[in-house]
Amino acid sequence: MNGPALLIYIAGPSAAGKTHFSEELRKSLSQSQIPAVVIGSDDYYREQWTPDATYGFDTVDAIDNHALLQDVVSLRDRRLLRRRRYDMGTRKIHWESLDQAWDVVLLEGAFGPQLLIDQLHPDLLIYVDASLPMRVIRRLRRDIRERQRSAPSVLRQMLLNMLPGERRFIHPLKRSANLIIRDFQAGRLQALQHIEELINHSKAQAP
Repeated sequence: MNGPALLIYIAGPSAAGKTHFSEELRKSLSQSQIPAVVIGSDDYYREQWTPDATYGFDTVDAIDNHALLQDVVSLRDRRLLRRRRYDMGTRKIHWESLDQAWDVVLLEGAFGPQLLIDQLHPDLLIYVDASLPMRVIRRLRRDIRERQRSAPSVLRQMLLNMLPGERRFIHPLKRSANLIIRDFQAGRLQALQHIEELINHSKAQAP
């Protein structure tokens, strides 16, 4: 596909399965001969940022929106050479080379899509949803295993920071979504179909 890459934003609340869904969608696109790159807005947390008094890290203010916008524009234009990474443990940033081709950019994250949606409107906005009990279980497993946090601290953060942050910054995106995903298998097929249609339309419009 010539021209700009497609921009797909994958939003939704914490631990809804956005990262897993994005990776499965990338694999499905690859099987359909559509190369895609996944970028996570979690990698754009500000280095050594002081958590917000109300929302902690569960706020768009924690994201370096200038760096995110700059990189997504570069991805759309197929000229980004290195990928930004953020270490949740050390709160430090590092980079790794990006040596692949792509026709589709999958931007996934709880905070990030809403920062770009007015300036860099996506070709498709996907909202991944899951029940709160399921998300609590997933968040506990992830944060205890990967971030060496205690269960009480995780639950406290969810109640005091995560849920208020979601109500303010994430839930409004649901009203604008082109697709709302609750079943990963069906949702992946729906998303794949939409993206294939967008690519075919783009090819038909090409001179």
